[in-house]
Amino acid sequence: MSSLLSKSFDTLKISTPNSIRQQRIRIVRPKKQPHIQFYGYAISREWLVRFAEQHCPEELPDRNSRCYQTNAIMRAYEHLVDLTGINNLDPVTCFNPKGGLVPPEWIAVYDGDYDDMLSDEELLAFQIQTVYVLSVCSDEDDSFEERPSQEQVDYITRLVGYGPQWWMRCRSVY
Repeated sequence: MSSLLSKSFDTLKISTPNSIRQQRIRIVRPKKQPHIQFYGYAISREWLVRFAEQHCPEELPDRNSRCYQTNAIMRAYEHLVDLTGINNLDPVTCFNPKGGLVPPEWIAVYDGDYDDMLSDEELLAFQIQTVYVLSVCSDEDDSFEERPSQEQVDYITRLVGYGPQWWMRCRSVY
């Protein structure tokens, strides 16, 4: 009897927090920038509306409703959180420069520190390109440590149709 009990204990696998937790995505944290950087997917508002229309049409108001687009975007976001299990999936507005590097002038203009950098004419002609991003984590310590699993990122990547990348957030204008 004790032999059977001993064998049972030998085959019992002890779970630890590390063995229970799914493997977090392996990404390299980018070099610090003046603004927080987010790892995620550039998504158009139109894509989110279509996603809601395909995946949760019963939760949408009448298409002619004044708040249709806003509600569809909110429902799509909620549905993506439910489908992927990424509870810290966040919508953020980020810089979207051509060529990948955010020009220092964009940061200065967004932060309101442009007096010494640009003339009035340059400021009027200034065009800052932005993009709506569904972020799975940021470069901040807490967010980076709580990044989703590889399985979750693979799933949302299949839904979106392309992989995530790092984006620099635009600060909110107060």
